[in-house]
Order: sequence, then structure tokens, then C-alpha cells
Amino acid sequence: MREEYLLDKNIWTEEDFDQMGWHDANIYGFIIRKQEEDWTSDLLLDIDYIFKWVNPHPPNQFFTFWVAPCTLVFKECFNLKMDIGTENYSVSPLEISDFFLIKKIRPNSEGSIYYECKIELHQGEITFESSGFEQIVKENPKHINSQVLGLEKRGGINFGLMPCSTVI
Repeated sequence: MREEYLLDKNIWTEEDFDQMGWHDANIYGFIIRKQEEDWTSDLLLDIDYIFKWVNPHPPNQFFTFWVAPCTLVFKECFNLKMDIGTENYSVSPLEISDFFLIKKIRPNSEGSIYYECKIELHQGEITFESSGFEQIVKENPKHINSQVLGLEKRGGINFGLMPCSTVI
């Protein structure tokens, strides 16, 4: 029997935030994508998202993980600040420690909603405001012994927006 992880969906949004967790997700890269039709820009992160931590079964002593490459798109970003440092340590891949999303209503804008976002990294933090996010699952999760797929298994750095096809 083939082991597989069944996705509930292949595109997640801020509406799903309470069901999600980004702890130990690896960031391979980011880009700022300018929208052609207006003056806004999106922030895209290429990440390995950990869908599930699997408890070890004896004689194994270590966790295994269900991991998939995802593009995390923060829409209409503004007030972007990045504070990243590796003082006294070697440079290592960026890894998310936690992600906070606070819903706000823009003053004097007839109830327009935006979010204050804070991504805590093991190496610093990224803060910004955004109108919301989408996390696009690009491939079905793989069961691996590590929290990261690595560049070769995930096909390099990729900011693709095409979701995988397998969902429940």
C-alpha cells in the first residue's frame, strides 16, 4: 500500500490561519511582484511547508514529516521591514519560528480590512501589512526524515502559482 497525505485543499488563505502553523518552515527565497493594474505589490515566499509532524515509532527515535513546496503570497503589501542577522553564526537558510496575523480595519475606508503580519525567523523578523494571503501547495506532500525537502527534491527555487491536483 502506498503511503500518502491527503490534502484538504491545495490553496489556503487567511481564513484558514487558525488551522495552519509555519514553525520550522524553510524559506528558499522571496520576490516582490508588482501588480500591473495598480500601484500595489505582492510579497511571495518560496517555502517548504510542514503539513504534519509524525511521532516516532520504536525502534525509531526521531520524528518524520509530511512536507510540500508551497508559494506563500501576501497580497498588496506595504510597510515592509526585514531585520535578518546571523551574528556570531554561519549563514544558514531562513527558517520560520512563528507567524502572527492581526486583522485590522483601515480607518476612514468604509470597513476595508487589512492585516498586520509578523514572521518571526530564527535569524530575525519580517513585518508588513497586507490585504491577505494565499498559500499555494505546488506538489503533494512527501513523507521524509527531515523538515526540508532540499533544492534537488523540490526542483529548485520556484515561485509558481499552479496548485497541485490531489485534494480530498
